[in-house]
Order: sequence, then C-alpha cells, then structure tokens
Amino acid sequence: DELLRFAVKQQADLIVMGTHGRAGFNRLLMGSVAERVVRQAPCPVLMIPPAAPDSATQRPSFSRILCPVDFSPASEQAVGFALDLARQAGGDVTMLSVVEWLTEEQPIAESAFGVSALREQMAETARARLGALLSDESRTWCDIEEMVTYGRAHREVIRLAAERGADLIVIGAQGRGGVGLALFGSTTQQVIRSATCPVLVVHAPGAPA
Repeated sequence: DELLRFAVKQQADLIVMGTHGRAGFNRLLMGSVAERVVRQAPCPVLMIPPAAPDSATQRPSFSRILCPVDFSPASEQAVGFALDLARQAGGDVTMLSVVEWLTEEQPIAESAFGVSALREQMAETARARLGALLSDESRTWCDIEEMVTYGRAHREVIRLAAERGADLIVIGAQGRGGVGLALFGSTTQQVIRSATCPVLVVHAPGAPA
C-alpha cells in the first residue's frame, strides 16, 4: 500500500522491483508484494528476477526484447513500449502471439472436425493482426520479427525468451481478478514467476490492472 501511495504521490513513470520467487500456500493466501504492485500500479513495473544478470558486473542492455501479444489494450500498449526501447538500444523485438485453443493437451479427433485447418486459420488471423499493429514508420525503428506458436501462453513466452536469449520481456498486465486470479494466476503472473530475465509489465492506457 505504501509503495503504491508513494508512486501516485511522486507521479512515478516506472517502478523497479525485485522478485524473490515465493510460492505455495503463502502466495495463495496473501500474494507477494510484487504481484500486488503489478496489479495496481499507476505506471509500468519492471520486475527483476533473482536469475537476472548482475548489474554490478554487467551493464543492463535491453537489445533483445520479447513482446507477447494477446491483442488486449494492455498488450497493444506493451508493443509501443517494446518498439521504443528497442529503437533506443538499436536492438530487435520479437512479437509473439500464442494460439492456445485446442493445444496438444486437448486431444481430439482432428480428421472428424477439421481441427488442423481451423488452428491454422486462427494462426493466420493472429499473424495478420500482429502486422496490423505495426506502422510503416515503426518498422524502420528496429528489427521486428512476428511469430505465432501453439501451446500454453506462459510456457511459450518462457521457452522463446530462453531460446532467443531475451534481455527483456515486455508484457501487458492481465485484468483478471478475484478467486480465479488467486487460484490459477494470469499469464502475466506466471511469466513473472518463471522468467529468468527482467519483465516489464504495462497496463492498458488509463486503466491499471
């Protein structure tokens, strides 16, 4: 409460916090301070996990940025942050959309229902929507790759961040709340808990999560 109150009073542009990876029953009952701040902060929050490179021996660089996009207002806002950070660093951005419907964990008789064709259609729609988020001008700011994968969103984000050696994940805050969020966590929360690089959480314009 004090952190949030002070951020509002100071009109902070950014909150930078370390995470300590608490899990289990304590998190379920109370939530961590970091996750409460992420949900309610009036500005973006940069989360630094224990596994992040030591800033005392290595200057932080955000030149390889992964930006998951679910086409919510918060994730579209995150795209702007990711592109601007990459432009300033002379780096690159991977924009990722994950098709979660009928993943490998949901077996079904594909031939009977044309599931493969439908999944591919969903992927093509996601690719088109990713492209629509980018203006001709923004394409000149930095190297941009648009990717669509299948699976659980948070797992794909963590996997791709590791494979690409991402310096930063820029992700929109999820707006879920209540018992569902406490029991299962949002994609954003699960990424924060599992990421080995810093995670910048961005809220929708004018609406903290």
